[in-house]
Amino acid sequence: MHYHGCPHAEPGVICHTKPRDGTSQCHRYLAGFVLCRAKPLVVAVTPVRGDEPKSDAVERVLDHVAALPFDVAGVLADRGFYDGTSIERLTAVASVALPVVRRGKQMAEKLDTTVSYWTEYVMYEGSKRELRFPLAVCVSYQQGNRGKHGLLVRAYVACDLTDRTPKDVEALYQKRSAIETAFRTMREARARTSTTDPVVRLLFVLVSFLLRNLWVIVRWGVLATPQRGGRALPVWFRFEVFREWIDHALDDTLRRKWEAPTNCTGILATYSQLDVG
Repeated sequence: MHYHGCPHAEPGVICHTKPRDGTSQCHRYLAGFVLCRAKPLVVAVTPVRGDEPKSDAVERVLDHVAALPFDVAGVLADRGFYDGTSIERLTAVASVALPVVRRGKQMAEKLDTTVSYWTEYVMYEGSKRELRFPLAVCVSYQQGNRGKHGLLVRAYVACDLTDRTPKDVEALYQKRSAIETAFRTMREARARTSTTDPVVRLLFVLVSFLLRNLWVIVRWGVLATPQRGGRALPVWFRFEVFREWIDHALDDTLRRKWEAPTNCTGILATYSQLDVG
């Protein structure tokens, strides 16, 4: 969440990112999703402080996930966690697919290809932090998508996935697009606030995630029509409709009334005389 203002109590809670909306400050959160039948449900959220390494936030989310009553088959991580400590922590939990950050001569050489292939990449080579991991390099044709043509080369950290082809790894990671969609719809339900209290701001984020979870469950579990090969989701039951239902329910439950200050004058008697001609 991009943030305008001063820190509430500690400057360390604010992170810095690329300038957007007139500010480079933000409150950052790390969310853990489970993909159930390709439907993302958020299961853990933690704030990310500006004065801590991202791997600490990864540790907190993974601790929450480890306490849940299911096993983790694999981790589809955002490229923001392309660093040695985070990769090691994620790999200790399950297989990992993570897009690389294009930087350095060694990475440029790996991506200079016209065919998909497996290779090994060495991060922090020659240092105490040296880390080696399998790299899946995938080549595809853009075929005019978004007006672009020619070869498109992508590479993924693919720990414990070498029994698959590089294309299989890419197809696996593309399932993460459902999570990106979840973030967009979550923002539609997030309350707007001017408070500087990070606890309140985190609460609003949690509520918006829970509303989206509830919408996904109701749409698929209650309203979707069973049919051969899966369920037909109701097109009409958009997240916008669900939010309107919640608003109406709150109006009835809380007996909300809308008030506005008046001018205490009303319509003057002179305006009641209409000239007809």
